[in-house]
Amino acid sequence: MAYWDATSLPGVSDWPRIRARYEAWWQGELPGPLVRVTAPCGSDAPDPDPAPTDEAGLLEWFTDPARVLPRLERDLARTYYAGDAFPVLFPLSTGLPAIESAYLGASYRIVPGANTGWSSPLIEDWGRCPPLTVDPANSWWRRTQRLLETGAARGAGRWVAGIPDLQGGGHIVAELRGAERLALDLYDHPEAVKRAIAEVNEAWWFYYRACFEIIHRYQAGYVDWLSIWSDRPAVTVECDFSGMISPAMFNEFFLPALQQQTEWVGRTLYHLDGPQALPHLDSLLALPTLSGIQWVPLPGQRASDWVSLYQYIQKAGKRLVLACAPWEVRLLLDELRPEGLLLTTSCASPAEAEALVAEVMRNA
Repeated sequence: MAYWDATSLPGVSDWPRIRARYEAWWQGELPGPLVRVTAPCGSDAPDPDPAPTDEAGLLEWFTDPARVLPRLERDLARTYYAGDAFPVLFPLSTGLPAIESAYLGASYRIVPGANTGWSSPLIEDWGRCPPLTVDPANSWWRRTQRLLETGAARGAGRWVAGIPDLQGGGHIVAELRGAERLALDLYDHPEAVKRAIAEVNEAWWFYYRACFEIIHRYQAGYVDWLSIWSDRPAVTVECDFSGMISPAMFNEFFLPALQQQTEWVGRTLYHLDGPQALPHLDSLLALPTLSGIQWVPLPGQRASDWVSLYQYIQKAGKRLVLACAPWEVRLLLDELRPEGLLLTTSCASPAEAEALVAEVMRNA
């Protein structure tokens, strides 16, 4: 069995230094920002294994390691990494979100064309709610185990393997019940909803640890869908359903589960998805065990449109994770505190990526 202790990484010129920078960022000891820059490189030939157009074909395309791993390796080979960027491979695609709903028994299908996963509601009647507990024999969980095992073993010393987009808590309950019905349930069946959230969170904690138990047979470190390295347990938590409810409802039903996740894991970022989630920001910032906020504006909005929001988050003492256009990097660095800041961007070529990193370093 090959094991990678994360001391070297092909394609990354100084991986030990970069890894140490991430660790310093988490510990609040990095004096500047993390800036991750990627660019396309290598062959631009069409992929020899394009996505099928039927559901059965897509299921195999997403879950058969013999097809998944060569395709993802080709993607990594066509990517240039600069600054604090490094190669991450997700054996179970992050394009299959909220996969815990499938582990808990929901019907989960991959939609042709969109090439993303959707789950159908599982809870039709709270009086006959199925148990929302770990099922070792669940077909989607078995697929995940096989992919993580193969991907981490094959990638030891070549890339960092990341865990699936589990999500957990209230977000998964919304998937299992349906968002509109869950909104009414907060009034009609509040205790049933709270029990379900608690059960889902317990299952999430099992699956989070089980995924890394597999990966850690072959490599050190923790990485989830945000591709942020950590030497210690770390994860991104979220509840996009929050955009449908008031702060009072969010605080009563969903914030306790999120707080539990932050306490279990230790290093956590909250995925704040658009302006509809902003009414809950103060409650999130008040969580002492939440490390930071990852902000996502609406489609068509620029990252730099929200500088005052970022300053508000930084004033609360939280880390801040943003994706932006290359031209916005300098603007954001001029307006924000560099400590605890992580910027991700992509350039058109390796030369442009290196030039941007050099500019950041000159002005750090």
